[in-house]
Amino acid sequence: MIIEVILMVCLIIIQLMIGHLWHQIGWSYTKAILLMCLPLGIGLYLMQLFYYEPRYTNWEVPLKTKLNLKYMYILTLLEYILIYVCFFM
Repeated sequence: MIIEVILMVCLIIIQLMIGHLWHQIGWSYTKAILLMCLPLGIGLYLMQLFYYEPRYTNWEVPLKTKLNLKYMYILTLLEYILIYVCFFM
C-alpha cells in the first residue's frame, strides 16, 4: 500500500518536471500547466503533432528545445514504467 502511494507521488513529480520543461522551452505558465495536466505524454504528442511538425518539417529545432523534448520523452517512458509497476506489482 505504501509503495503504491510512493509510486503515485513519483508520477505527480514527473508531471511537474514535464511542465517545467515546457516552460523552459518558452511556453507560458498557463500553457505549460495545461499540457502538464494531460497525462501519459498526450500533451507531448499533441504539441509534436500540431506545433512542431508543421513549423519544423525537417526537425531543425534549436538544440535547447530538442534536448528538453528528449527529456520529456524519457520522463514519459518512466511514467509508463511506474504505472506498469503500480498495476502489476
